[in-house]
Amino acid sequence: MQEWTDEFITNAQQELVGMVDDWQYDYGADNKACTAMLLWMVLKLNPTANIPKGLID
Repeated sequence: MQEWTDEFITNAQQELVGMVDDWQYDYGADNKACTAMLLWMVLKLNPTANIPKGLID
C-alpha cells in the first residue's frame, strides 16, 4: 500500500471524481445515487464502518 502523501490523496480524489462522472454519464445517476454507491463500497471494505444515517441526505 502506498503512503498517504498529498500526491497520493490528490490522485485518489481525481480517480474518484472520474468514477462518479462515468457513473453519471453511463447510467444517468444523480448525486444521491452516486453517494449511495460510494457508501456501499465503504461498507463492503469495512462492514463495521460507522456511517451517520443522515449522510446520504
